[in-house]
Amino acid sequence: MGSRREAREIAVQTLYALCLDSNEFSHDSVDNSKYINEKLSQIIDFNNKSFSNSQNEFCNFLVNNTYLNLESIDDLITRFSEHWDLRRISIMDKCVLRMAIMEMEFTETDGKIVINEAIEIAKKFSGEKSGKFINGILDAIMHRNK
Repeated sequence: MGSRREAREIAVQTLYALCLDSNEFSHDSVDNSKYINEKLSQIIDFNNKSFSNSQNEFCNFLVNNTYLNLESIDDLITRFSEHWDLRRISIMDKCVLRMAIMEMEFTETDGKIVINEAIEIAKKFSGEKSGKFINGILDAIMHRNK
């Protein structure tokens, strides 16, 4: 498994933990970045990972920027998840979608790579059907007319 995949998996797990801890990121703490970094460290330790500086930076970037752009990311999920209310999407699937959309929208990473990574992560943490669901939403977002 590639080092960026490992960072993405830890980022998704961190986003999941933040959702559970903070009721969908709704806390209004000034120390959000510190809180996120502490949660990220806990998830890395829990998974017994030894990350390089670049993996740690990438993972931190994914989590923090997903958090910072959550409103616009959730708007895209809502817009492209036909017949699915955002509240009905499983927390894990939302976390995978959120991170993948952030990477597609706010980095230079090729959309096809992001989609493939998201599908594989969804299969690992959610299931086969989640991979198909996430693929459909991310593909629609990637091919939309902005």
